[in-house]
Amino acid sequence: MTMKKVPCEECRNQKRKCNGLKPCERCYKFDIDCVYSSSHSPVDEEFIQIAIQTELLKQAESLEIEIANMEKTMKRMKNQGSSTPSLTNDSDGSMTDEFPSSPSTALSFSSQPAQHSKLIAVLDNGTQAILKKGERETQPWVLNVKKGDFCIDTHINNYSDLFNNLYCVLQSVEYGSSIPPVIKNCIKQDNIVDQLVMLIRKKYGKTQCKNVAKSIRIFTAPRMSSVNTIVTACSPENIQVTTNKLIQAYLRCQHFQQLAIHVPTFIRCFLDTRESAAAMALCATICTLRCKHIAGCLPSASLVEYGKFYFKRARDALEASFDQFNLESFTAYVFMAVYTLTISEFEKGKLYTDMAERISVVLQPKYVAIFKMKRKGATFLQEKGEAVHFSRLLNHLRRVQTFEEITRAQLPDMKKDETNLPYCTLTHSEEGKWEIAEDDSIQEKWFAQMHSYILLLQRTEHKASKCAYSSDLYHLVGLIGHQVEMAMRHWYTKVLPLEFRLSLPLFDSTISCQEFYSTLERECSHSVIPVLTTLVIYEEWLIMAQSYLPKAIPQPENEWKLLKMHWNGGNIPKNANISRKWRRRIQKILELRAKIDFEGTDEEYFAMVESFLGPHESHIQKHIVITGVHAAFNTVRLIKYLRSRSTDCYFDMRVLINAWQLLLNISKVQIMMPPEITEYIPRIHKYLSTCLAIVHDELRLQPYQGKVGDYVEIMERELKNQMVEEDDCDCVACPDA
Repeated sequence: MTMKKVPCEECRNQKRKCNGLKPCERCYKFDIDCVYSSSHSPVDEEFIQIAIQTELLKQAESLEIEIANMEKTMKRMKNQGSSTPSLTNDSDGSMTDEFPSSPSTALSFSSQPAQHSKLIAVLDNGTQAILKKGERETQPWVLNVKKGDFCIDTHINNYSDLFNNLYCVLQSVEYGSSIPPVIKNCIKQDNIVDQLVMLIRKKYGKTQCKNVAKSIRIFTAPRMSSVNTIVTACSPENIQVTTNKLIQAYLRCQHFQQLAIHVPTFIRCFLDTRESAAAMALCATICTLRCKHIAGCLPSASLVEYGKFYFKRARDALEASFDQFNLESFTAYVFMAVYTLTISEFEKGKLYTDMAERISVVLQPKYVAIFKMKRKGATFLQEKGEAVHFSRLLNHLRRVQTFEEITRAQLPDMKKDETNLPYCTLTHSEEGKWEIAEDDSIQEKWFAQMHSYILLLQRTEHKASKCAYSSDLYHLVGLIGHQVEMAMRHWYTKVLPLEFRLSLPLFDSTISCQEFYSTLERECSHSVIPVLTTLVIYEEWLIMAQSYLPKAIPQPENEWKLLKMHWNGGNIPKNANISRKWRRRIQKILELRAKIDFEGTDEEYFAMVESFLGPHESHIQKHIVITGVHAAFNTVRLIKYLRSRSTDCYFDMRVLINAWQLLLNISKVQIMMPPEITEYIPRIHKYLSTCLAIVHDELRLQPYQGKVGDYVEIMERELKNQMVEEDDCDCVACPDA
């Protein structure tokens, strides 16, 4: 039987006769590609599948051999990593003229002739990232990551490619599941860059301290002698009942935010006895807290008298045992320090703080040793609880010490040059680990974890802010902002657990209020922690944006372009007609010269300063400001949600003041802003009004019920000066929309 001829594809499509040759007569005549499609029998298909499987098995075996060889090579490089010569001792420090390079392949193990390259990053284990320039200008840059003899080359076309590929390549080298937002920078920066980065970060800390002091000033209580309070007569039985009610209200709400005590230890050691100094001191502190649960236990007007009563009882109980350094006296002194600082008795507060700190030095070795023990049993569980109680109180004491420094730095003093403000505030201080006890509740464990994550964020931002380098101040600020923002986003999306964050876009305030609040209700039904962690992110960015923005519109006579006219080699005669502002500026420039040990001439130093200031004085980093505006809007909305919750009272005046201050500064200097920012001005004014309304509403919970504080009156005047009749914002994202 003869096989039927199969026509080629062209003859079949044209319905023409095909002679079956290759090429066929017709395709050859018209110079057309002659293609035959053959159909296979089931037997042919089976043999084809067997052949494909055989080939795949051979490829898999080959890949396994290559992987095994790579693992051996990586293991050998890991052992030899410590002997890899350092590349950071070059005289230039940031540029190296000769580096071994590799061919343009993904992986290579051979060295090539040297070429001009730049070392941009290094990890602690010796892994180096090198940026190499192509031989011709049309060629892209090459990112070269090298560890020993192991190199990875990646083509780089723009700035975004550089960072994205750097993180991915280092992840491959380190076998890590995630890449930290901070890569140790090995570039030896100019001394002037180091000093300017330090000054920018110092200004960040100063801005934060000022805002904390302003929020404290709103609630600073008047002296006791000027307060009309209700005098109550209480029997011992009623006092015991009131004490229990106050402590229970505290444990249901404010305790989770402060985590100052270990509850089982406090109840077992201090609540069984009626005259416990620790219990009395805690109740005195509770009487100063702004919490609706505490206000539900006692009338607000009587909290002043109860606070004085409990404080006196705690002080009397300590008089008989003032020389005993134990956990009860330590607890009592910490809460007495908090109480006296809250009622503006700063000198007494400093004394109680010092006493608590001295006792902590004596007790700390004992409780540190307990944490290192691995024993079990009920007795050891109690000892471990006491150690946790001590550790939490020690953290609380350190926050109290910073609180005391900021409280004493009143607003008029902050304007003086000699003001010595602390760099970090509250949770930014050198706090230790947040210890978690086995018998803690689920909520306590969550809040302890939250505090630990917050400290990690702040330390990561601190490192990220130092990984910026630029030839002028304008771009240096932008790079610092970029590094800090990347650290924030990485922490929020990669480090923070899913149940500790919101699904809402981080820096986007265009979401309607209805969708915004419905999302909060749905995702915060189990805990308020997602809101608190998001507020931490916003607070960090708000402070950074504030430290960057000018406080007012610069006057023409104070523009930096006039520096050359006032410089005169840094020598200013005493009788010279120069403003105080220019004298301060020149003095700071001279101090900067001394810090960087500049050895050139006056003309060379002035040229360096002038080039670093750059032509961007009147330009605004739009991204920093717009991101700050969105953060401020969302902060106010999150605060409104916190205040609407009936189960807890986690509103923090400090966070509200941060949002208020940034929005107010933008409104003051709106003439300097580009259109992308000025279009938010009506909405900014509406949110400023909301902030002031919240402040007035919160003052009603103040135990002292006095007149509005001086700073609140300042807030009212500032808002009135900024408001105009044409303001009208009815967008769906505004408050009460």
